[in-house]
Amino acid sequence: MTAADAVLLGARLSRLPMTAYGGAVHLAAPGGAAAVWAWSMQRGPQVAARVVAGAAFVAGVALCVHRGARPEGPRG
Repeated sequence: MTAADAVLLGARLSRLPMTAYGGAVHLAAPGGAAAVWAWSMQRGPQVAARVVAGAAFVAGVALCVHRGARPEGPRG
């Protein structure tokens, strides 16, 4: 997800969405059928969580390879 964020937001801000998402999921204390939206907090062999994590990884890498990181603006 951070790779995709680097393309969309730039390298400096690329960590913020994942940090906010991780914090929100951690505070929500997921359980039961939350394996899809709380994939980063799942333990053990949760197939749904692994599929979502794999899809996010592939999408982020593909987007980063295709477009590259967003260039930083002029420093002034």
